[in-house]
Amino acid sequence: MKKAILIFAIALIAQSLQAQSDTEKLDEVLQAATNAHLFNGVALVARHDSILLFKGYGWRNYEEKIPHDTNSVFQIGSVTKPFTATLILWLQEQHKLSLEDKLSKYFPKYRYADKITIKNLITHTSGIYNFTDQFYLSNLADKPFHQKDFWKIVGDKPLLFSPDAMFSYSNSNYMILGYIIEQVSGKSYEQMMREVIFDKAGMTHSGFDYAHLSSPYKSVGYDTLDLENPQRARRSDSSATYAAGAIYTTAGDLFRFNLALYNHKILSQASMDEAFTPYRGNYGYGWYIENPPGMKFMAHNGGIWGFQAHFKRIPQDHVCIILLRNEMLGFEDYAISLHRIAYHDPNYYIPRKSVTIPADSLQSYIGEFQLKDKPAFKASVTVRDGSLFLAWSNFQPEKIYAEKRDQFFFKSYNSQIEYTRDEQGKINGFIAHNKEQDYPYVKTR
Repeated sequence: MKKAILIFAIALIAQSLQAQSDTEKLDEVLQAATNAHLFNGVALVARHDSILLFKGYGWRNYEEKIPHDTNSVFQIGSVTKPFTATLILWLQEQHKLSLEDKLSKYFPKYRYADKITIKNLITHTSGIYNFTDQFYLSNLADKPFHQKDFWKIVGDKPLLFSPDAMFSYSNSNYMILGYIIEQVSGKSYEQMMREVIFDKAGMTHSGFDYAHLSSPYKSVGYDTLDLENPQRARRSDSSATYAAGAIYTTAGDLFRFNLALYNHKILSQASMDEAFTPYRGNYGYGWYIENPPGMKFMAHNGGIWGFQAHFKRIPQDHVCIILLRNEMLGFEDYAISLHRIAYHDPNYYIPRKSVTIPADSLQSYIGEFQLKDKPAFKASVTVRDGSLFLAWSNFQPEKIYAEKRDQFFFKSYNSQIEYTRDEQGKINGFIAHNKEQDYPYVKTR
């Protein structure tokens, strides 16, 4: 018995040490991304429903020098879509509608209403013109916007393809879903969202009218958060993004929504199984679905003036990755790094800031190389489309990014290339830095 208890205690200690190590690795990646001006916001990473990392990085309001913390509020753009889809499925469970309903049941005056179903809307297979075109972005997105305004834009536009023929992401689909929710419930979209999802999930810091939100935790949205010249973004009107992208929330509230789905507080397992089955374009009901070997996950990104959001769920291990930022940059490859750390994969990327190397200078880096004293291990560097690519023996070429003169890095894993030069300044090889090991390569031609 004592031996069994000892083994169990050792197992618990090992598990604790692993979790601590994972937390440190996650923080290292995000702190590096922050230092390289690639991330400014809040991150939450959980596994088996236990939070490994929940932390703010950078500035909630740079001009007033207010740093991010876990209370920071963000707009999440198209991460609103999983919420809208969830509400539609809840209404189907209440027998208020069916995904097989045609739009003619709700909008009989729309010229294509008899050809399009709610399922076409929720899966982006309707062919309806995407109303968020350049005119909308330039003239309408920051002003009050009504259903009649929407139909003026899309009502007479021809379909891009026959319904159900293909996938084409269109914000119009989810605007119409919001209008249907109001029709069948007799309540506003916001009221239904609060009653059915926010309240059940315990999302007390979420809402819609971000422009008029009065909260000390409200994040300022930036086009670019250049610390010398930060550029504040335009502010969208929630009525203009509506059921396609109007929600504001916190990372903590998104995690509560994630848990509410697992605990069936909103939908049955049958509805979630249906939602998480890829249809056209690997899109389910409000989620992109991926099925890499041995795994299935669903995710959605969101982008709106001054804000970006990344929300990823991996059901088999209850892994959840949430990244919320208040500037208009992509998530580079550090989002993949967080995934890899959660699964103890050592090949994760530490973010670095890349610079541009003049095209005429790239030629000096190309050539054939071999590992010193081990000629069987080779590498080839080539130029393609103005970028350098390195191919190890028997592997496909992979792009390398310049950090400074003679120093490059990969974004798929944590490895760097440092070129070496002879006394005349001519490149004679490189050193591959991989974690704490260095591998010297010599140039053969």
